[in-house]
Formats: sequence, C-alpha cells, structure tokens
Amino acid sequence: MQAELNGDSRLSLAQRLAYLATNFARNLKPGIFNGRRSSFTARRLASTPNAASPGRALTEAFLWNELPRILPRQRLAVLEIGCGSGRLTTLLAALGYSGSYVGIDINDRFDHSAHPQFDRSFVQIDAHQFQPGQSFDLVISISALEHIPNDRELIQNLGRLLTPGGLQVHVVPSGFGLLTYLWHGYRQYTRASIGERFRSKETTLYSLGGAPSFVLHLLWITIGEMLFRLRCRRWLPGAYGRLLDACLATDRFIPLCATMYAVCQPSKAIQE
Repeated sequence: MQAELNGDSRLSLAQRLAYLATNFARNLKPGIFNGRRSSFTARRLASTPNAASPGRALTEAFLWNELPRILPRQRLAVLEIGCGSGRLTTLLAALGYSGSYVGIDINDRFDHSAHPQFDRSFVQIDAHQFQPGQSFDLVISISALEHIPNDRELIQNLGRLLTPGGLQVHVVPSGFGLLTYLWHGYRQYTRASIGERFRSKETTLYSLGGAPSFVLHLLWITIGEMLFRLRCRRWLPGAYGRLLDACLATDRFIPLCATMYAVCQPSKAIQE
C-alpha cells in the first residue's frame, strides 16, 4: 500500500500537486454511510474569539449544544487525542462535567496548571502506542485524526477503550476541507470514508455549517492568509467577527459545502 502524503510536512511543488490530486480523487470515491445523518448550525459562543475560523466556531458550538444531549452531565473519565493545550477541559467544565482527563499528543504544548473540575494529566506519545490500562467515558479528538497515519487501526483501538455507555466523538475535515485547508494532514473525510471506518448504524454523522461559512473561510483564510499571506483577521478583527456571525446565522439556509464533520459513536455500536 502506497504511503499517504502528509500535508503537514515540507512538500515539493510536485508533491503538493500530487497531494491535491490524490485527495481530490479519493474524496470522489463512492460509498455508503449506514448511520444517522444530521446537519448542525449555531451561533458563535461568547467564549469563542472574533478571529476564530468558522470550523473552530462551529466545533465549539457543536460540543456546547449537542454533547449534553448525548452524554449526560456527570463525572467523566475523558481521553483526548491530539489535545494541544488541553483547553477542552474548560469547555467541558462550563457544560457541567467534571472528573479525570488524559490528554495525549506527540508535542508538549499542554497547559500543566491545575484545573478545579478535572484531575488532568498529559502523556507525550504517538497515539498508536498509547496503552492507558483504563477505560474512558468520553474519547474525543478535534481535528486530529487527519494528522494520524493508519487512522483506521487507531479508531478500532479507541473504540475498545470505552466504558459501557461511553461515547467517542471525532471532529474531522470533510471533503470540501481540501479546498479550504489545502495541504493539511494526510486526508479529508467523506461520508463514504467515514462509513468505512465507523460501520455501525448507531453512528451519527453531523455536517457542521454550510455554504456561507465555507465561502468565508475560502476567501479570508485560504486565499487571503494561506496563499497571499495577508493577515486579514488580525488587521480587521471586528469586520471579520461580524462576517463570521452573519455566516453562521445564515448557514442553516444553505446547508451545503460543510467543511467539517462530527462523528459520534456510542460504545454499544462497538458490540455490533
């Protein structure tokens, strides 16, 4: 099997073109997703900054609005893949959750300060090598799976770490994310490729956002910042914030071209 190109690494022009062509063709591959499908649009949270990308704003709003509906507020054992600073615990605490938290990442950017609601720990390790010796009520990743080689194997292993009644949640770029994120990670995810990785009918797939937020990201971030190196959001934070709010408010009228998916699978799905 040919190794996937990693858009996060330094690529030659030929490799960049090959990455775009390979992922474009892969994203067109037909397939079936047998689980439940839903669209999600929402306003930006007050805690989400003006300069946030549409994907970040939608992800945080999704967790705020949807997570309590599918996972009761309680003490949790949480595992986050690709945890970064570990700021997820702040959002979980604001939602009324508490408990223990383990964050893993290949780089140490973790905020090691104490947290009042969560007993937090960090492990700097490749996700494939992580063997926790415990089960978790919530296994979550936010824009992490696309950076991990052999994600299929990892997804299977993570499912085995869930407690009865537990839940795994993964936020990933959709096929349209190739246009907005360009050289980012190994891959994007389509309904077909998600169906191959999460086969259970108990899996719910949420499309986050719509055409307005897609166009905003494409014009301001992809073209403006990534291609032309213009610091659009830094120069005009107020204008960008107002546009972000307007796009999020109108996404529900054109729920197309969502650049992010949220995949939610309960532990009972693993038993099927």
